Amino acid sequence: MNLIKKSTFIVLGIVLGLSAISCKKEVKKESAKFSIEPKTTTVNWIGYKTTDKIAVKGEFKEIKINNIKKDTSAIGAINGTTFDLPISSLFSNDSIRDSKLKELFFGVMDATVSLTGTLNLNDDGTGNIDMKMNNVQHKIPITYTASGQLVELKGTMNIEDFKANAALESLSKACYDLHTGPDGVSKTWSEVGISAAIYLKKE
Repeated sequence: MNLIKKSTFIVLGIVLGLSAISCKKEVKKESAKFSIEPKTTTVNWIGYKTTDKIAVKGEFKEIKINNIKKDTSAIGAINGTTFDLPISSLFSNDSIRDSKLKELFFGVMDATVSLTGTLNLNDDGTGNIDMKMNNVQHKIPITYTASGQLVELKGTMNIEDFKANAALESLSKACYDLHTGPDGVSKTWSEVGISAAIYLKKE
């Protein structure tokens, strides 16, 4: 084989090699996608009674997500999510208490068949829930932690921020004896602790 033919084969080999490398670089591995799964999302609340601030715990058995989206991060998949929490799904493991809360608390409020809101999360573990209750829109500050597919949120809302004093008084009156502590004082707190655990799907 003469020098020209050898040179031609060498050049051709280099071109084919570079072409193969170039093709390999164009193949990109897609990142995993996260999305909210309502069935693996829990929403809890804690009310308080008596001057000793005894906790009364409950949850919402149903959560409706209105804009499920996919994102390469768990926080990205949650941020901007809008939701509905039907009052009919409220549950505290006490049917009498549940009836009072539905009828004498939320039932006294204006247009509160559901609690509706939007989750807004910052990159530093803080954020807010822009929630509507009693026909009043108010932002509730929250904090969150993220670990893999699990994101946990928590915060404290104040009933007075939603101008729902009448609903609070209605509940306090109906539960006067039950909310009376050893000091003889009946108290229903306007503070309500809220939390959520969101386990996202990963594709």
